[in-house]
Amino acid sequence: MLEARHLTKRYPTRIDGFHGEVAAVQDVNISLKDGRAYALVGESGSGKSTLAMLLSGLIPPTSGDVTLNGTSIVPRGQLRDKRLCTQLQLVLQDGKSALDPKMSVYRNIAEPIRNLTPMGREAEKAVIERLAAEAELTLEELCRRPHELSGGQQKRACIARALATNPQVIIFDEAVSGLDVLIRKSILDLLKRIQAKRKATYLVITHDIDVALYLADSIMIMKDGRIIEQVDFRGDFSCFTHPYSRRLLHAAIS
Repeated sequence: MLEARHLTKRYPTRIDGFHGEVAAVQDVNISLKDGRAYALVGESGSGKSTLAMLLSGLIPPTSGDVTLNGTSIVPRGQLRDKRLCTQLQLVLQDGKSALDPKMSVYRNIAEPIRNLTPMGREAEKAVIERLAAEAELTLEELCRRPHELSGGQQKRACIARALATNPQVIIFDEAVSGLDVLIRKSILDLLKRIQAKRKATYLVITHDIDVALYLADSIMIMKDGRIIEQVDFRGDFSCFTHPYSRRLLHAAIS
């Protein structure tokens, strides 16, 4: 279980010579239970990406704590715990930038295996070919460089790499933003199949509430750095009661 307790992140600001602070995330409390799919929805600037980095252990909070299976994952030094990296993976919005352009797709997927769960090359090859099939990449595409792939193929490569360590939790930060409608639908369907098969915990961070409605069992709405509503969605829109949530919903379905 991934939990955040009273999680706050403030950044220093300076406007017209005056020093102050801006709170990107304010007193957030969430619990992500094993094997469930969650979504975090909010507009640009609501604090979603900052929260994703906090939950991934990439940046320290100003206050509060994040725990995975009861152990704090708040970074306290320069190096992240390897065990944490195997259990928690992050898939970013820009697939091209997330992949090393100097390496083949195969080597990009192999990198976390070699760094975190080393094995013999024959076993590694078998694992990567299985991951490619699961992410619906061809063996020929594994031999290409990232810039030779389409946006959808790059996203599939990022998903395969995230799965390489068999993580307990996967955070998708705007993972389908910017994709064509048909490609986006195919990636969303892929994520649903993987989640059903692996029973991993998903946190899908998105500004599109329709993505959340399609993928998630539980939906959190974020505004101005705070979680203002969390609902278990079972197909009935009446579960959303906050006026801001209703506006997001109306904009998506109108």
